[in-house]
Amino acid sequence: MLKNLISLLIPLLIFGCVNQNQNEKFSKLVQEFMEDYFKFHPVTATWVGYHKYDGLLDDLSNDALKRKTEWLEKNKEKFSNFDPKKLSKDNEIDRRILIEKIDEMLFELKELKEHEWNPLIYNSIIGDGLMYLITQDFAPAEDRLKSALERVKQIPRFIEQAKLNLKDAPQIHIETAIKQNKGNINILQNDLIKFAESLNISNDLKSELKRASEKAISSLEDFGRWLEDELKPRSKRDFRLGKELYYKKMKYYLKTDLTPDEILSLAESEKNKTHEEMYHIALALYKYYYGREPKGKDKLEVIKSVLDKIVLEHPKPSEIMERIKMDLNYLTQFVKEKDLLTLDESKPLVVRETPEYQRGVAVASLEAPGPLEKNMKTFYNVSPIPDDWTPEQVESYLREYNYYSLLELSIHEAIPGHYVQLYYSNRCPSIVRSVFWSGTMVEGWAVYAERLMIENGILNNDPKMKLIHLKWYLRVIINAILDHKIHAGNMTQEEAIELMTREGFQERAEAEGKWRRACLTSAQLSSYFTGFQEIMKLREEYMKLKGEKFNIKEFNEKLLSHGSPPVKYLREILLF
Repeated sequence: MLKNLISLLIPLLIFGCVNQNQNEKFSKLVQEFMEDYFKFHPVTATWVGYHKYDGLLDDLSNDALKRKTEWLEKNKEKFSNFDPKKLSKDNEIDRRILIEKIDEMLFELKELKEHEWNPLIYNSIIGDGLMYLITQDFAPAEDRLKSALERVKQIPRFIEQAKLNLKDAPQIHIETAIKQNKGNINILQNDLIKFAESLNISNDLKSELKRASEKAISSLEDFGRWLEDELKPRSKRDFRLGKELYYKKMKYYLKTDLTPDEILSLAESEKNKTHEEMYHIALALYKYYYGREPKGKDKLEVIKSVLDKIVLEHPKPSEIMERIKMDLNYLTQFVKEKDLLTLDESKPLVVRETPEYQRGVAVASLEAPGPLEKNMKTFYNVSPIPDDWTPEQVESYLREYNYYSLLELSIHEAIPGHYVQLYYSNRCPSIVRSVFWSGTMVEGWAVYAERLMIENGILNNDPKMKLIHLKWYLRVIINAILDHKIHAGNMTQEEAIELMTREGFQERAEAEGKWRRACLTSAQLSSYFTGFQEIMKLREEYMKLKGEKFNIKEFNEKLLSHGSPPVKYLREILLF
């Protein structure tokens, strides 16, 4: 009997040891891969919170790009050789995430070749590489200044690489790069100097910083002239990716089972459905505001007439900060009252005035530490209205950020949107999911958070809030339509602006800014809509699986408790 039992146990023990060895081997390979990844991408490493390479700028020389390609191909083979059945479920998902990330990077290097036509990537590496060190309080300030100095010394080398690599670029990318290049010069002339002056540093360090900055500024000024006088006249590249490249980029960037055609079809359908929903809400409000039936107006005109009234309900400029604080308190209590999620009281959100260098078009935005940072604050930045704006500009801005839109923005950016999702995600022990998080899942959650609050009756089911929410959702839908029709089609600027202003109820200035963004980027504008659709479909499937035992809080917390992988992997985790 004992002999038989032992003979049965031995294969199980051997199988268990083999699996343990495979999981240990996988973990070791992941560590090696991530170390090399950070070495190839030192600026990204600084942002995520890995500070071993804070003194380096990325190397985009031909030799470095060739080494990177070979490294990726070797690692793809290594990760592909693992037997999925011998890995734990979490490791097997991480393995597939890594292979997809490697495929994405190989696509960028071999087919997209953005380093040959997009000058903006060089601007962002320099700007981000310095500003992360100046503004993020992860280490003593003098240590961060010394790392910034090392990066400043490498700017001339990096600019020479840019000039060698860039062969032909879209005009809109060159024009934007010229402006951004001036911004990088400003970082060296102002932000870095102010940062250094705020510290008690030695005269030798001051002199070294001055010399390095002068060389870097001269190099950047030369780059600006080169962009204007050499690259711009000879460049004829279309800003549109074209159907073939766009479809491939969508596959690698979104990491969804939906095809680009399915996403476009779904977006067109959702646009029509949302217009119908908005019209039915607007009908009753039209009578409330105008005291009569909307005769002689089409559906879109009725919706626009009502929105024009709602946006007049807005705070004064001096009240915006306090209003946002009130909204965050209200949202916290609402989430608790409806039992939608467990909020972490130990992770307070710090509401502050946006630092001057970060001020742009958004009234408020989230500034979160990198996923590997520990014990750093998350800021909710609120931008004051510029002093030099005309009364008309101020009023237009306040209408855009009326009471209801301010609340919607805080849902998306903070509670229960990005801020809550990020602190749940950062509890996940997987470095793979921390560093290679899915933008589609992250943005999809923030849009889902908006819908979740509406479904649960925020502001006592106020129809004005519902209408503003649907206007925001229309923006998400239209972003996906623009992305596809611009890069895989031939949508013109006027067609795009007509779609945004007439069917999306956006101001022309906002629409023109979005056109520019859609020309400069691709695939990212589709992530909000795609991620939201995937999460809603997953929730529907999970409800069917659980039946009467379905609990919204349980679903939300399970969704957020596995890092930020593509939604298709969350589907595997939750349903199987």
